[in-house]
Parts: sequence; structure tokens; C-alpha cells
Amino acid sequence: MKKATFIAVLLSMMALSAHAQWLDFSNNRYDVTVGLNLGAVGYHFNGSHIDNTYNGFGSGVSVSLMGVYVDFIYQSPEHRWGNRVEPILYHDHSALTINAGYKVPVLPWLNVTPMIGYSNETTGWTDCATVNIDYENSSIYHDYEVEHRYNHFNYGIGLSLKPIDWLEIGGVCTAHAVYGNISVNLMKVKD
Repeated sequence: MKKATFIAVLLSMMALSAHAQWLDFSNNRYDVTVGLNLGAVGYHFNGSHIDNTYNGFGSGVSVSLMGVYVDFIYQSPEHRWGNRVEPILYHDHSALTINAGYKVPVLPWLNVTPMIGYSNETTGWTDCATVNIDYENSSIYHDYEVEHRYNHFNYGIGLSLKPIDWLEIGGVCTAHAVYGNISVNLMKVKD
């Protein structure tokens, strides 16, 4: 806790010495970003402990327009995209999270994004005896039958840094997912 307080005070002093303007919402006028999310999705934090029964690696996308931020991250069932065809049923799970928020430009290079959203986890069975063909990706996949669905209200916060005017690197921590994000600002990439 002492280290975090020290770092926060140090960053504040550095920002004040640079005469940076705090909370300049005019920065959001030029905010049109598209990004990629990668991280853990499907755990449940209830305040005292973390339940990671349905946790797994997921990927997704994010979009922001004039400060309004929306993202999505999904973890597919582990055995669904397997290339083996055999008469086996696997007990699998999936998870997804959809969040929306508003970017608060604390400094020109630092955004904090409070978020709310929806999250769910499913459990079910992947039937490896079934075969479906995805012609676009030249791959096969198996049927996944959902047995249970757990729905949740999701909330959290995101933090993003702008090392370059057109690039944002950030992280999101919510009650059901923790993931990183890299985004490109389409309004500033052409400058």
C-alpha cells in the first residue's frame, strides 16, 4: 500500500510540474479507436475470494467514439474447434463479457474508464462425434450443447496510456474479466 501511494504521489508531482491540464474532455472529440482485447475471462470475484472454475483465455474487440467506450471478450469451449472426430463427450465451458463506459481523460496521455456491463458463463458438453465445417477459416468444429448459463452484472475500470498520439495501450479489470487492450486512434493515425 505504501508503494502504491508513493507512486501515485510521484506521478501527480510529475504531472503538475509539466503544467499538464487535468480532465480536459475536449480530448474526446478526436477519440475514434478500434482495438484488440486479450486476457482472462470467466472468473467470479465476490469480494472475499476468486472463483476461477470457468476461467480461461479469451479474445475480443473494443471500440470508442468521442469518449464512449464499448468492448467484448469471449472464451470459446476448449474442445469445440478440435480436429479429431471420435465418439467422446467433453464437459466444456465458455465465458463472455460485454462492457460500456466513458473515457475520462485525466491527462492528455492517461484515460480512466469506469465501466458497467454483462457477463455470463456456460457449462455444457462438446460432442466430438459431430462435424461442422467452417468454410471461411477452413476448419471443422463440433457441436456444443449448453447445459447451464450463469448471468451476471459486470462492473470495473479500465486504464489506458497513449505512448504515441495514435496508439493506446491499456488494461481492464472487472468483476468477471482481466485483460489487456491495444487500440489505434483512427482520427490521429493519418496525421
